[in-house]
Amino acid sequence: MKLKFTKNIMIKSLLLFAALFLYYVLTSNGLGNKPYWLQFRRFIPMSIIAVLTFTFIKEKSSLKYFITFLLTAFSWILVYPITYKLTYNANMPFFSNHFDIVFAVYSFVGLTALVFCLNKFLKPSITVIFISLLQFLMLLPPLVELLYFYSYGTCVSETAVMLLFQTNFAESKEFLLQNLGVGGLTAIAVALIIIFYFLIKTNKAALVTIFDYNLNKKVSVFLLVAAISATGYSFGNAFPQTGIMTLFNNVHNYFAAVDKFKEYHVQNYENLYVEKPAVSFSKPGTIILVIGESASRTFMSAFSPTKNNTTPWLKNESNNSNFILFSNSYASKTNTVKALERALTEKNQYNDKEFNQSVTIIDIAKKAGYYTTWLSNQGTIDSSDTPITLVGRTADTAKWTNEDPTTVQYDGSLLEYLKEVDNTRNNFIVLHFMGSHDNYQNRYPVEFAKWGNPEINEPILNYDNSLYYSDYVLSEIYRYAKDNLNLQAMVYFSDHGTVPDWKRHPDKNPFTSLRIPLFVYLSDEYKNLYPDTTKTLIENKNKYFTNDLIYDMMCGILNIKSPNYDETQSIASPKYKFTRETLRTNLGETPLTADNETSLH
Repeated sequence: MKLKFTKNIMIKSLLLFAALFLYYVLTSNGLGNKPYWLQFRRFIPMSIIAVLTFTFIKEKSSLKYFITFLLTAFSWILVYPITYKLTYNANMPFFSNHFDIVFAVYSFVGLTALVFCLNKFLKPSITVIFISLLQFLMLLPPLVELLYFYSYGTCVSETAVMLLFQTNFAESKEFLLQNLGVGGLTAIAVALIIIFYFLIKTNKAALVTIFDYNLNKKVSVFLLVAAISATGYSFGNAFPQTGIMTLFNNVHNYFAAVDKFKEYHVQNYENLYVEKPAVSFSKPGTIILVIGESASRTFMSAFSPTKNNTTPWLKNESNNSNFILFSNSYASKTNTVKALERALTEKNQYNDKEFNQSVTIIDIAKKAGYYTTWLSNQGTIDSSDTPITLVGRTADTAKWTNEDPTTVQYDGSLLEYLKEVDNTRNNFIVLHFMGSHDNYQNRYPVEFAKWGNPEINEPILNYDNSLYYSDYVLSEIYRYAKDNLNLQAMVYFSDHGTVPDWKRHPDKNPFTSLRIPLFVYLSDEYKNLYPDTTKTLIENKNKYFTNDLIYDMMCGILNIKSPNYDETQSIASPKYKFTRETLRTNLGETPLTADNETSLH
């Protein structure tokens, strides 16, 4: 009898092992000998333990006992490995998502055994609620992953998780309402309630059959050991290494590394040497850097032939000899943080500098003798400051509109903050727009709804309106600074672009979302004081550029010298070395030559 039992166990274990290992191989890519044989050995004891647990429990229960446990396990076995395989099979030579399978199997073993152990101490109703709640929480990640894959056609990525870390409640609410609507959110809520009800009802009907059973001592000991060891291993070791948790851990570690910026910044600033220009303005002057949001030059009439005149002020000023429009500028990434942590610091796609140890443009401006001001209509992150916020907070004065609940958060609100700037000193001012961040309808007052119905969601027309409003705010900043702050230079660029009628994807976007606007205004006094810089900027206006080089460009416009300024990376310098053939985007992954639709000159 024992021989037959052992033989059945071994056959079932072998079949389970073969199925799991074959599935693992099929959903992986480029497995070498080491990961292949490592998982081969790992899957053997896992399969035996799973079959033993199933067999012992099956003797005292029926198959319906395992329904919810199998549902939970299969959701982890199937969802992430398959969506990952479908997403990266064509372009990633190696990946191995074995921990999702390991977690699924060991959590199945641990939880099925745990119920028998809880039976000794808890009332049946409490056990049912506890195990149903745990299964419900375990089902949520795969459900979210499925919804994400359905929406975007790819698995969840680090970029998507980073966006989640950076998003506050108001942005989350706006995003969900825009993409799902009240009806969609209601449907999801109802679906979740139904799933939880299904778990409770199914578990109650299945688990109640075991509560009157008394197990023999050997089986009891085995199930106790299985419950403790398998549950502990699955949640303590395997779960943190599953696909989705690896993403969260990577992003968490990323922000932890960013926090080191604060630690290094004091020393970096003390060691920073900046040689000021030999000549200076006749009276205190101002240099302004404006950062746009999601503005694509493809949709801006000052840069491209468009149906609607979305940038009438800038288009008109393009005929002004004091304005220089750069026709071939690109974002380094379609992600605000990743683009701006490079644009505002020494770190870029073409060097190996780390953000948290890099000098910032705010540091350079301070050392050059400017009083620095950061004015933002973007959010701040309380739990883990983003790189942008970290840079902003190093300014002498830093203000965010969302910190004032009485401020209407259109970009025009920044004008009131600008009026607080002291014009008796040299000023370096950064203004960070909300610009054309979706939902586009929320980015401009109703009187700027020049095209379309302001009450109807028409992405392209709403986006055009947002650009039209940004153009207006830029014109007002320019006029006020020129009249009141002795404006000497003003630079505007966007973190990245977008395609308004294209569902934004954290990782896959067309070149339209990488083409960004860039213009420079130089006063007559500036042009006279710095003729070489002026001449270079004009000569380079049709050269190719990526916005991770904004730091070097601003160093050039400030006309400073520093060991932390590489003139060969500055489009304001005659030493600028980059061409369309040598520049890249998507953090170095994509050459600009891949953009076949070149700009009109």
